[in-house]
Amino acid sequence: MPIILSPYNAVWLIIIAGSLLRLTLGASIGLGVDETYVTAVARQFSLSYFDHPPLHLWIIWLTTHITGSESTAVLRLPFIVLFAGTTWLMYRLTARLFGDWAGVWAALLLNVSAVFGLSGGGWILPDGPLMFCMMVVVYLLSHMFFPQERGQSLAVWLAAGVFLGLGLLSKYHAALLVLGLFIYLITSKDRRWVLATPGPYLAVFVAFIVFSPVLIWNAQHNWVSFVFQGSRGAVSGFYPGKMLTNIAGQAVWVLPWIWLPLIWQFTKGLGRGPARSRFNGLQDKRWFLCCLAAGPIVLFTIATLWGAQGLYHWQAPGYLLVFPLLGQAVTGWIQFARRSVRRWLTFSAAAFLLIVVILGSHTATGWIKTAEPGWFAKEDPSWEALNWSNLPGTVAEKGLLDKTYNVDFLVARHWIDAGKVDYAFGGKLPLMCLDDEAHHFAFMHNPAAFRGQNALIIGQRNMADIEKEMAPYFDTIEFKGNLPIYRRGQAEFDVAVYYAKNFKGYYPMKYGFNSKPISGGS
Repeated sequence: MPIILSPYNAVWLIIIAGSLLRLTLGASIGLGVDETYVTAVARQFSLSYFDHPPLHLWIIWLTTHITGSESTAVLRLPFIVLFAGTTWLMYRLTARLFGDWAGVWAALLLNVSAVFGLSGGGWILPDGPLMFCMMVVVYLLSHMFFPQERGQSLAVWLAAGVFLGLGLLSKYHAALLVLGLFIYLITSKDRRWVLATPGPYLAVFVAFIVFSPVLIWNAQHNWVSFVFQGSRGAVSGFYPGKMLTNIAGQAVWVLPWIWLPLIWQFTKGLGRGPARSRFNGLQDKRWFLCCLAAGPIVLFTIATLWGAQGLYHWQAPGYLLVFPLLGQAVTGWIQFARRSVRRWLTFSAAAFLLIVVILGSHTATGWIKTAEPGWFAKEDPSWEALNWSNLPGTVAEKGLLDKTYNVDFLVARHWIDAGKVDYAFGGKLPLMCLDDEAHHFAFMHNPAAFRGQNALIIGQRNMADIEKEMAPYFDTIEFKGNLPIYRRGQAEFDVAVYYAKNFKGYYPMKYGFNSKPISGGS
């Protein structure tokens, strides 16, 4: 007798299976470049940070203080738990709007999309907290707008404001929810009255208060985070090819067989426009989701047309809110093409699992490089997820940490290398990133505090001509060799190590501690 799952049990199966997969993967592979960077800078608590608002870094800081560990599995665990919450909220939101099985399909497809089920679902990135907070806000809004009672709850608006603020503390994308909600209200004839009530303004005010640490920190640091993020959208020309490349990248990140039906549901919902009367509840729900989703999808795609930097995952918060539409569509498709739709769902889950197994196992072991060395003649992309964990021991074996050298601090010449080196050394030696683009490392240590001290300069990037480039800032710089970084006992690549003596106490930076030469310094 076949076992028939209820929607409730089915979604819990998705959550448990997905979480176990992400826990296994999270414990098996090292941290990516962004993950080691944020782990390193999160050791120093701050109201905000150079690249992003602080919530995911606060989570790292709290996790390490509670557990006393910086292991990959421990650091990733809170983000895996947050995605389990996001999956549950996806189910509940979609079930409220379109039915229980629509909620199950939305939750399943969310979990087998690479940008959500893999990076957003388990990596130490701002996207995990952002997605969870966005789903809470939209779920609360759905309680006020559907069904159609003409009434508002200030308590619900207050709660929505708190989570909107937490979303803003995760990533600036959350501000586009406000824009999307305004578009929905102003274009929906039977919703405009909400703009005459105090609820939306209370929510925005509360969100502003929750977000205020970011504003305080930026006000103290010349608004550097907003300048940095804003510069990525600068107009530089007309680049239709760049926009097409960005769209293709989005499809790859979401996975093409999921992205195509997602984009179809999104464009169809936009094309139908707002509901013409309050009795057309289904289209009202679709329009609600499309308005909230449109900001990230449309803005960050069109921006690449004029040359703005466009990373392929920037549209993901918008696609997140299209999954309920796809879940609702799947329930209809199954009625007319049950076998083919179930095959597509099965393929989507199986293909995602295969991708995770192949890429995850290679990242952990390097087996593809061993089998086909020619594929990685120059470099292996999975090197980004190596932790450089053998580096401190290798440096010590060369005697560079002995009293003979009296090393007081570490130096990297690129923020990516700085994160890798600092994470590997566990913060036991202070690290400075002496580079024009040091990111948040520029705010962590004042170069003047290291005057007269000795350093090891370690890294891969920006290491050419280092003896000439660093000569004004140290008395002497001596090459100490290339040290291998290992994966499962196999040397993968080398990092250069230099011994630099008697730091002058300054280094010109565009932001952060802009130390100037001390009077009398050479």
